[in-house]
Amino acid sequence: IILLSLLTGLLIGGLSNMISNGMAVNIADNVLNFLKGSYPVANIVLTVIFMLPVIYLYTKCRKLYQLWDGEREEEMNEIETGLSYGLWFTSILLILSFFFFAAGAYFSVHFSENINTADLIYWFAGFILAVVCTIVSQQKIVNFQKEMNPEKRGSIFDQKFAKEGEESCDEAEQLRIYKAAYTSFRAVTVACLALWVFCVVGANIWDFGLMPVAVISIIWLVQVSSY
Repeated sequence: IILLSLLTGLLIGGLSNMISNGMAVNIADNVLNFLKGSYPVANIVLTVIFMLPVIYLYTKCRKLYQLWDGEREEEMNEIETGLSYGLWFTSILLILSFFFFAAGAYFSVHFSENINTADLIYWFAGFILAVVCTIVSQQKIVNFQKEMNPEKRGSIFDQKFAKEGEESCDEAEQLRIYKAAYTSFRAVTVACLALWVFCVVGANIWDFGLMPVAVISIIWLVQVSSY
């Protein structure tokens, strides 16, 4: 452990020294330039990229369900797994669309002199497209799940959808939900700790202030308190 800590310290120290000597500015400039050039069409491109596998999975699961003989559990498990991946892709798309919406808002305020109307139209239209495709896809998948399991209740447009969906699950499904929740709890704890270390180092070496570590701490507090 001591040797590994020594090597890790040497690596972090060397990289920090390199970054503090100007590399951090170059990296930040390159990232900003990339985001500035890509944010107008990013959500449109991401919507196409993520909706293609969602449509494929939904269509495949539909065909498997139509051919299902009502007995083989392996086929039903394959269908449920495919739908779960479809929901996962839509969630990733939604998160990324909010990120690029925030990026566009930032550039439209701080670099307004270099922003044209067409970029703003593409940016806003791409965000709306991503959100609408996400909602429609999730509605289709949830309705399909309800079709396979008539005992399930709730609609994604209902504010209490998560609660109704959980209550309509059987004990085995609820157990899987609880195990998944604990796995998520542990993963977020590790992620918060790693990000906290990064933000503490960055606040002292790269001077980006205490706001990042404050945000991480708030997320960490909410997670632990709710758990």
